Amino acid sequence: MVNTMNKHILPPHHPNTPTRRLRTTTPLLKLLTLSQLLLLLPTPNQSANLSNCKGGCPLGELCIGNPFSQPVSDSECSPCAMGQYWWPCNFETLCFCNDIDNGGARIPPAPLSGEKVNDAIQLCEDDSTTDNVTVILTREMFDQIVKVNSTEDPQQSPSLQDVFGYGGFCAAVSQYNQNHDEKFAGMGTDEQIRREVAAFLAHVAADTFGFSTIREDHHCVDPVVGSDGITYCKPCKEEHYDKETKVCSQAYLATETSYTEFCDETRQGQQGCDCRNVTAAPVPLANGAIDVSGYIPAHSAYFTRGAIALSWNYDYYGASMALTGSASALCDSPDVVATNSQYFWGAGIYKWMEKMQFGTTGSTAHRQIMKGNFGGTVEVLYGELECPASQWTSLVHVGMVKERIAHVCNAGAVLGVYIEMDQCDVPIDCVECKELKDLYEQCKADGTCAACATWTDFVRSSAPTVAPLRVQPPSWDDWSHYSPSSAAGNRFGRSGRSNQHLGLISACSVLFLVSLLLC
Repeated sequence: MVNTMNKHILPPHHPNTPTRRLRTTTPLLKLLTLSQLLLLLPTPNQSANLSNCKGGCPLGELCIGNPFSQPVSDSECSPCAMGQYWWPCNFETLCFCNDIDNGGARIPPAPLSGEKVNDAIQLCEDDSTTDNVTVILTREMFDQIVKVNSTEDPQQSPSLQDVFGYGGFCAAVSQYNQNHDEKFAGMGTDEQIRREVAAFLAHVAADTFGFSTIREDHHCVDPVVGSDGITYCKPCKEEHYDKETKVCSQAYLATETSYTEFCDETRQGQQGCDCRNVTAAPVPLANGAIDVSGYIPAHSAYFTRGAIALSWNYDYYGASMALTGSASALCDSPDVVATNSQYFWGAGIYKWMEKMQFGTTGSTAHRQIMKGNFGGTVEVLYGELECPASQWTSLVHVGMVKERIAHVCNAGAVLGVYIEMDQCDVPIDCVECKELKDLYEQCKADGTCAACATWTDFVRSSAPTVAPLRVQPPSWDDWSHYSPSSAAGNRFGRSGRSNQHLGLISACSVLFLVSLLLC
């Protein structure tokens, strides 16, 4: 299972951050009055405030903080509902409305895509499904995509078939969507939803090496279930692990007194699960038939698990809060992500919906696939590990990029939808994985991605854009003549997120002009 690491950036502008005054002004600015400049500032209706509390909480809830993203208190977020536009109100998901006074779960919101919820479709089929309801992913379609590849002991419990199962996937989607306004596989058109499901399952296939593993292999070599019902793992350092044979030549704890991986001690409390002193533990076995030295309880470590790689103590904390509103669910028992199908899929959905490129800013994989941009999802989730797609020094990740391409071709064919490798026609919120499209063409041409050669034969909604139309980057005239009221017909695309970015740019630009004028 692939291991990735989130990048977190502290707020670039904090109320206590000193500012510099420019010493000169220009003749042009002298012609403008301060009142004239203030007319250029965005109004609240122009989405200058990215906070979930913008304009007040509609049901009278409290505006509270999400300290997982950045250290912030409820009292610091409270003014956001009163119209404050500076930190912490200018960071999406950092402050949000919540009914905690009446027992509401403290579940932070997911970053918004700007798309509307599609109530006309049903993602999964169940006993209540009728003929007049559009089902996006039937069990039969799911089984064509999620083909478990394993040589596991058939007596192992839970089996990989259980963990990767259709029921767990559908339950995880339902659980997440019930607690979030931004829905996984529930926003936009029928085609957008099918694209999202296909792209998500393609990443799951690559991260789990073809649906064959639920824990990172070399951190859980030869897992054993003790007579106490607990799973134990033998961690191994990478240099002592043979990926082909899956054999560890020297246990991690043969030379170390404790297992210290995947726990950042600077991120505990409200920013991550607490780190533990993980040492070798005796494994209770009924017959004592195997060597169990160097083993640790699986539930004591935060190594990589989940449909899309979840690792480190802060990742488990974030997923736990997103799925349940409580840190204890996954912090106390991280191995539940490998043994409970709903949490296994839920952890992947959390990363997909809420992992932002730069901690509290940037796009998400969900936002990118709403644009039909598969390359953007690769860049958001894996960054420099896999982008540019064919130039990274790690052969493992170059191979994994090819696997992602092969799997998205297969999943897209099953769901009858095409996804562009590089859909960056609209410059706003565009994220690119350079050279991914070239790798796709190469993979399709040399036959290493067999499904890609026939992918377009199965598209049922619209033909793929073989040579996508490119638009020129916006000029200064484009930005200066932008009007939020005409955003629906603007060539920059949808107004929701675009307005926010343009509003922020306008605000920053005008504040800069004001500072020059006052000097």
